Amino acid sequence: MEHVQKPFTVDEAVAFTGLSRYYIYKLIHQKKIPHYKPNGGRVFFKQEELEAFIFRNRKGADYEGKRNA
Repeated sequence: MEHVQKPFTVDEAVAFTGLSRYYIYKLIHQKKIPHYKPNGGRVFFKQEELEAFIFRNRKGADYEGKRNA
């Protein structure tokens, strides 16, 4: 049986990402962070989508050269 992760609330997303509550809501409003609003109510997030959001646009270190950037 597959393990289904519990969705994160806004407060849990704040704790997980280190971003402010205000900034999370700003990103939601601008549609820049993946989220779910079942029935137009509370906002939820998937952990793996928050991780992908946080680790997007990676910049390589100087020692890595261009191949790993």
